[in-house]
Amino acid sequence: MGFQSSDLEQLQPYWIAHHWIGQVLLRTPELPGIIAVLLWMVLGGVVLINALPAVLCSLWFLSRYLLIRQTYRLLNNGQYHSAMRLAQIAKSLNPFSADVHWLLGLIALQRNRPRVAIDHLKKACRLDPDNPQVYAALSAAFVEAEEPKLAIQYAKKALAMNPGLYGAAMVLSDCTPDSEQVEHYLRQMINTVRRPVERAVACCALANYLIEIGRRSEAESFLAQVIPLVPACPPASRGQLHYRLGELLTACGKHDMARDQFLLSIKIDPRGPCAANAWRAAALGFIEEHRSRHHQPLASHEVGGTDVITSLEEMSSKRRSRSG
Repeated sequence: MGFQSSDLEQLQPYWIAHHWIGQVLLRTPELPGIIAVLLWMVLGGVVLINALPAVLCSLWFLSRYLLIRQTYRLLNNGQYHSAMRLAQIAKSLNPFSADVHWLLGLIALQRNRPRVAIDHLKKACRLDPDNPQVYAALSAAFVEAEEPKLAIQYAKKALAMNPGLYGAAMVLSDCTPDSEQVEHYLRQMINTVRRPVERAVACCALANYLIEIGRRSEAESFLAQVIPLVPACPPASRGQLHYRLGELLTACGKHDMARDQFLLSIKIDPRGPCAANAWRAAALGFIEEHRSRHHQPLASHEVGGTDVITSLEEMSSKRRSRSG
């Protein structure tokens, strides 16, 4: 069942999130307890029985903080199952944490569960309505759920709050390829962003736009800029970037380079959201090449077996040696 076009207007913050004091309480629910205990200690003296509640509240806060930080690290490293487990523990400590729902949404996206991601990210938006990153993530989830109109709405909202969000810009590039404003915005972003992953994604988004309007030679020049940037990106991002490069290089007719990118995507993030598609793209590419060269089907033992990646890499190596 699809979402209504007025979904963005209906997504209102929780009443407590309308004011800054409410947002502070949602982020640190243990804060009132810590303050109350500290006041009690000031009035009644510092004794063990008075200090114990403050210590417990502080441990509660520290545990949540460390869990969220470790979850984010695991997510960036492509360890989605472990990240999900820690995020669920953090959620049990504070079910009203926007950060936790944001992370759960990102993890669900990486596990190809866009509807679950949308549910978590909507909660995060209602709990933290002033966070543009959450709206950008929600726009990406709607892209995966094949709801382009809502994806554009949320991407525009994220960019209105923070014009430097590369993820939201990429959504606009994918969903509105005929807009000249997208090209201007992406070129501006490429010149301003500093992190390798942001620049790589922006270049891919612009290359995608240029391919859509038939300017492939320009697109290839931007893809050439992406390739040296990918090793400096987090592992989870690298897997997706290699897959995206494979798609775009295929669209440019660079099939050999595209297959290499698909193989790298599988190798770096074998359990990521792009792994299955990358394997199929690489395998089909080699099968088609074999058919065109030898005019016969590829034997099953030549692509498959216990180590598919190794099989494909061996075929890639043979192809390079022939071309060399």
